[in-house]
Amino acid sequence: MTIRRGTPQPNGEFGPRVAAALAGRGIHAPEPLVIAAAERIIPAPRRNGALRFLTSDTFTPSRIPADTPTVVQQLLAHLDRHGVTGIGLPICPGCRTAKVVKMRDEQGRRICFRCTQLSAYGECPSCLRRKKLVATGIEGRPVCQRCGPDGAPTFECTACAKTVTVASRVDGRWHCLNCYPRPARRCVSCGHDKKIATTILTGPHCFACRNRVLRNPAPCPGCGWIRILAFLGDTATAICAGCAGQPARYACRRCGGEEHHYGRLCARCVLDDRCTELLTGPDGTISEPMRALRDHLCTRPRPAQIIKWLRRGPHIDLLCEIASGRTPLTAASFVRPCGDKGLDYLHALLVDAGVISRDRATADLLEAWTVRIIADAPVGHRRLLATYVRWVLLRRASYDSRAGDITPGAADHVKAATRGLIAFLTWLDEQNTPLDAVTQGQVEQFLTVRSAQRWLPQFLGWAHERGLAPQLEVPVLTPGLPNVTASERDHEHTIATLVRDETIALDVRLPSLLIAVYGLPASRILRLRREQLHDTGEAIDLNVSDRPLRLPEPLADLTRTYVARHPDVGPQDWLFPGRQPGRPRNTLYLTRQLRMLGTSISALQKTARFRLAGAVPAKVLADMLGFRVNTFETYAHLAAGTRGDYPGLRHHDVAPHSMS
Repeated sequence: MTIRRGTPQPNGEFGPRVAAALAGRGIHAPEPLVIAAAERIIPAPRRNGALRFLTSDTFTPSRIPADTPTVVQQLLAHLDRHGVTGIGLPICPGCRTAKVVKMRDEQGRRICFRCTQLSAYGECPSCLRRKKLVATGIEGRPVCQRCGPDGAPTFECTACAKTVTVASRVDGRWHCLNCYPRPARRCVSCGHDKKIATTILTGPHCFACRNRVLRNPAPCPGCGWIRILAFLGDTATAICAGCAGQPARYACRRCGGEEHHYGRLCARCVLDDRCTELLTGPDGTISEPMRALRDHLCTRPRPAQIIKWLRRGPHIDLLCEIASGRTPLTAASFVRPCGDKGLDYLHALLVDAGVISRDRATADLLEAWTVRIIADAPVGHRRLLATYVRWVLLRRASYDSRAGDITPGAADHVKAATRGLIAFLTWLDEQNTPLDAVTQGQVEQFLTVRSAQRWLPQFLGWAHERGLAPQLEVPVLTPGLPNVTASERDHEHTIATLVRDETIALDVRLPSLLIAVYGLPASRILRLRREQLHDTGEAIDLNVSDRPLRLPEPLADLTRTYVARHPDVGPQDWLFPGRQPGRPRNTLYLTRQLRMLGTSISALQKTARFRLAGAVPAKVLADMLGFRVNTFETYAHLAAGTRGDYPGLRHHDVAPHSMS
């Protein structure tokens, strides 16, 4: 198409011609959008040249060269911001970002307007920020205005009335950065109209997409190092700053790393400074236990979350008091009347760091908790409660022989029984009845108010043996037959959903499938350790009892994927680590996630055991899965199984019901 010089291009004719030219190059955009943008952006004297360029054979919209006319670049950038695909803006050689390049640097190369502005900037030696060096510091070096002797000028925000040093003028009024009404633009990463944080890679990015790029470094295709890939190479692929020939603007000013971007300093350096500030004693040194805690925190993954946790709260106040020596490092220091999750997390963190001995750590904390809660009980019952809790509940609590500490289930029982006993004795005081005069009717009346069959019979029997209470009877909970409510079809659908649905977290799918296939208790699955998995290459064996359990293929693939995503897990570490350091995942997490799928842990367990008991003898299942024989004999009766007493089948390799 030949366009002579001086050909008139009035509004109403020029826009449709540009739309037709772009459509011929494969740019499918709404015609009203192209017409309005072309007639507004391209002035009349430059319309012939722009139209001549758009219809030339050298014009390729997906790869626009830097010498493209500026008005054409601005037109295509406008269409790109409005969601038109197939447009590749030129890459600025200064910032390696796809932008409109209309300025020239000292070498004559076309660069973007921002790079032209930044050419007059430098790194301030005082604040390490890249700014205009317009002042002179104390040492005679050029610094930014904020670090200069006069400081930065201050303004009063007209919206929030705060005095700030950085402000923007809108309609003649000053606004701080928080009150400045940022215009919403289209983010090239997520495609939504949001406030733009920066322009990197192929265009403007919102705050969420910017953070996703900066907080997820990856191996650079050019050098192979773990770097922030926020620049474009010659082939329009994301590369690091070094391979793009740019200054390492996202690197830490102290260590030079980019693995944990946090600002001018990386998150690990900021965490080291924060720990040094908190854990330094009055004499200016860090004690040996606090040094071990600092080394442990600085080597943990995701240091940005630890920095957030170290900001404020009762746990930080307690940590500072322990570091300064004002509070002893004992279990009683971590107990509060109403409890505090931050203090529980701090105690678990100190145990995991080796500051507190792992042996009897939970038991000591439980004893301190019982002392504290009994101190708030009625005065007349404190001695009785202290004696019973110390010599009965704590003494009979089960211990984990491997960890040398009380089990979580036993600790929960001690807490529930202690709270219940305080409530029972307080209720008797309200009835004006001493413990030695309580009647059977009063006990039955209390049972209608509160469930106490798990701890009240033991207490009343102990009190009767010592002459503190009359002989009373409390109906004991007897386990009935399991109620299998889920149908075979629903159970198969749940298993298929857990196998195929990748939107469900993998740390939910894998333990849920182990429950749904083998009927294992959730607490035992979540307390599995990495060494209990053995991958032979051909199959994966799971040790849940004396005999290894070979996982079927769909479950084995999920297990390999889960293990590959956690390469730093050691053999002694939990397979499903919890939120608290050194502790496994809580069963409540699994309960909440399964509730969204319309099922529960109990339903999966009962249905799985019902299916297995109908296909495999009870004694074989008990040996393979580490259950008591009575458990599967009950389900065998429900499933009309008749092979529960056949011992000869123990020696056969009978696999549980396969996954479909």
